[in-house]
Amino acid sequence: MPQAAFVPSVRAAFLAALLLVCALVQGCAYGIYDDKRLMDTMADDKAMATSIKTALMQADFTGGWAVSVYCFYGNVFLVGEVPKNMQAKAVSIARSYKPRSVTPHWFTPAKSDTGNVALATSLRADLIGTKGLSSTRIDTEVNAGRVVLLGVVQDDAEKQLAIRVARRVKGVTSVTSYLMLPQTAPATQPSGSQGTSGGGAPVEERELPST
Repeated sequence: MPQAAFVPSVRAAFLAALLLVCALVQGCAYGIYDDKRLMDTMADDKAMATSIKTALMQADFTGGWAVSVYCFYGNVFLVGEVPKNMQAKAVSIARSYKPRSVTPHWFTPAKSDTGNVALATSLRADLIGTKGLSSTRIDTEVNAGRVVLLGVVQDDAEKQLAIRVARRVKGVTSVTSYLMLPQTAPATQPSGSQGTSGGGAPVEERELPST
C-alpha cells in the first residue's frame, strides 16, 4: 500500500479512537465524580428506569402520552403529560417493578409563549454557567413554562442554588424540585410541598428526605 494512502487512514483511525476514549472518560468521570451514588446503585437505578420505560412504551405511553422515567436510590419518578384515565395505569406499571417509591408528576395541558425546546436550552445554559453548580447532576423536564428538577446533588446549598437559577430563567412560570441529597439508607415516601419566598417563578419542592 502506498504511504500516501496509508498515513491518512492511520490518522483517521487514531482520531476515531481518541474520540471514543474521550467519550468513555467523560462518562466515567460523571459516574464517579459528579453523581454521588455508588456505581452499583447507579446501575440498579438505570436498569429499573429502563425496564419501567420499556413497559410504559409497550402499554402505549408514547407520542402525546410520553412519560419520562427517573430513578434515584430505587425511588422512581414519572414525569409527563398523560390523560387522567391513564395516570393510575402508569403508576401501577411502575410499582410492579418494586421500587422503594413511585412519585408521579403529571403536567396539565397548558400554553406558553416560550417553546419547550427554547426554554430547556436556556435553562441548561444557565445551569452550566453557574459557578458552584454541577449541572451534570441535574435532570430537567420542561412543559409550557413549568420546570421539574431531578437528580442527586452534593448538598442543600447546591440544591437551593439550582432552584434559584431555574426560577430566574426567562419564560419559567413554576419550578418543582425533586432534587435529592446523597443517601446511605433507603428513602421513604416523598415529603409534602414547601414554597419559597423571593422573586422569580414560584417553586414547589416535593422531594424524598435524606436519611
